[in-house]
Amino acid sequence: MSYSLYVGRFVDGEPVPMDETVIRDVLGPVTVGGMPASGLPESWDLEAGDGGGSEVYGDSTGLSFNRFSTGAVLDRMAELVRRTDAVMLPQDGPAIVGDETDRGHLPEPLRADAIVVPSAALTGRTVAGIVAPQPEEPLRPILPDFPYHPSPVATGSVTASDEACGCCGQQRGWICTGPVYAADDPGTGICPYCIAFGTAAERHGASFTDTVDGDVPREVVGAILERTPGFAAWQSPYWLTHCGDGAAFLGRVGARELAAYPSAVEHLRREWPAGQADGLLDSLDKDGSPTAYLFRCRACGIHLAYADFT
Repeated sequence: MSYSLYVGRFVDGEPVPMDETVIRDVLGPVTVGGMPASGLPESWDLEAGDGGGSEVYGDSTGLSFNRFSTGAVLDRMAELVRRTDAVMLPQDGPAIVGDETDRGHLPEPLRADAIVVPSAALTGRTVAGIVAPQPEEPLRPILPDFPYHPSPVATGSVTASDEACGCCGQQRGWICTGPVYAADDPGTGICPYCIAFGTAAERHGASFTDTVDGDVPREVVGAILERTPGFAAWQSPYWLTHCGDGAAFLGRVGARELAAYPSAVEHLRREWPAGQADGLLDSLDKDGSPTAYLFRCRACGIHLAYADFT
């Protein structure tokens, strides 16, 4: 696909805001970690049930979708355009408008080459055919629901693969990449279905994170250790808890990403010596060391984090 695609509204050549309520309604269900209580994040990630995703930047005046995939995420982008009377501006491609009259509202340099696609026909597949007329990656099966790890593809704990599962022996379209702790090592990757259904835990004595941090019911510990994909960490990973339940893991974060989660920053500060906290916070790197691991309480919504390093 194109590296990026811009969605925005224009009136007489000038950008005008899209309906923020519609943006939240369309993109909220596929937003990793959920939307804030009000407003829009400065940047966020999307992940749909078929494993596709996108990075999003901007505000109601215009949104840029970077590294987007075909399938359900592109369908959401098309729906956003339809419901807000916006236009699509693919990188290095022509503007896509829903009606011939919309052409006149585009900035003048974009008008001549704009392509008209009637609103009813504007789908993700239509857009893909315009911006990248090439064979698409096969759609993958819908992933199981993981209450304690709601977006495992976005966190990197599950990846698209045609590899056969080491537990069930089937090609499921996905393989878990997180740690496996098993007395009877299956030898190859395990599919997310064998984790979700408890098959891998039963057949191989497998668990997928090291420990659960906190006093929670035994069934919660079992669900996290044995039926939830774990995540890679520099040291032995552990799962945070809050409000008497396991928290939802949202992914690795660095100093820049943590700025959007003040409660997680305070949680980290309480774990470190006061004189060292600022320096440690500033040094956090999503893709390096040290890094932090972000969680959200499933009951009250507060964000939590812990950090480690090599």
